[in-house]
Amino acid sequence: MSVDLAALKVLVVDDQEFVRTIVKKMLTQIGVGAVVDAFDGNSALMVLEKEQPDLVICDIQMRPMDGFGFVRMLRALPHGRNLPVIMLTAHADAATVARAREFAVEAFLAKPVLPPALKEKIIRVMESARA
Repeated sequence: MSVDLAALKVLVVDDQEFVRTIVKKMLTQIGVGAVVDAFDGNSALMVLEKEQPDLVICDIQMRPMDGFGFVRMLRALPHGRNLPVIMLTAHADAATVARAREFAVEAFLAKPVLPPALKEKIIRVMESARA
């Protein structure tokens, strides 16, 4: 099953503007059709409501609401229950991974993110979401 990246809309959530800019640029480079972004969990929930993305790429360490707080709220929404989430992290330690599993987070990407890894991860996550 192939994933049509051009048909995807991806929401990037990170409280650091340069990280959002880099990730958005990479998503465009690998062929993702539409990219929207949010600077924190609260704004991400508003963007989600309006944009209905196919995938969320979210930083774990954000303020005031961290990535886990955001995903907890996302999972409570009807259209957020099964929305694939990839978490960006500088530290993918066992505790973080275990906590992410609780919230049904599909994958992790270690920072700094590279385009080939990003593309491979998105394809894998979208294929398993459709399966």
